[in-house]
Amino acid sequence: MKNIVLIDSSVWVEVSRKTGDAELKERVAELLRKGRTAMSWPIWVELYQGARGAREEASLLGWRQVSTWLAFDEACWKEAAKTARLCQRAGVNVPFGDVLVCACSTRYGVELLERDRHFAMIRKVMK
Repeated sequence: MKNIVLIDSSVWVEVSRKTGDAELKERVAELLRKGRTAMSWPIWVELYQGARGAREEASLLGWRQVSTWLAFDEACWKEAAKTARLCQRAGVNVPFGDVLVCACSTRYGVELLERDRHFAMIRKVMK
């Protein structure tokens, strides 16, 4: 799984925009072509919740079908609990969903591709 990249919803949203970051769009397209994208329940739920219409829903389903599915198992929950507690003790307030995504990437040892300032905050605490 070392070549797999867990793509956060912040990136999926950015690359789906007409005016989205061209460099990021190319990186995701390359990862998709090479079959190196991953997805997990926390990301899926956030994306599916925000889907506006059948076209966006179809895109989401397509991304999910070609991505490696990372099961959010007990090890992920334990990592999430540890991460959330460390953030809380450090006075760092981050969304629960971002804690879950970070925990999933840590648990599987995969790169996390994101465009959300909260992940930098989490990484700082986890050092």
